Amino acid sequence: LFVFESEIELFILALSTIDLSEELKIYKIVLFDCVAKDLEIQISMIFDQQSILEYLSLYEMFISSHYYLKYYETSILSLNELCIKSASVAIRNADITCF
Repeated sequence: LFVFESEIELFILALSTIDLSEELKIYKIVLFDCVAKDLEIQISMIFDQQSILEYLSLYEMFISSHYYLKYYETSILSLNELCIKSASVAIRNADITCF
């Protein structure tokens, strides 16, 4: 599960109510600051990991709230394109003999 959020306070709030340390440690949940200058590099590095690479063909962005769609549609579409591009590059560069 990849979570993209620009408000760090929401990450802090979520992590203070639920213990997700194990999920974060083994990359079952990955948090991204969607306004980070190096976001594309962060996404590429995560997508290049073997444990994630195996599932990239299943990638789909889900928007969990109408609020985000209403106020951030352009940003969401741009972020989705970035993820698709990064996934395509990771898949193209992968050593297919490992599958």
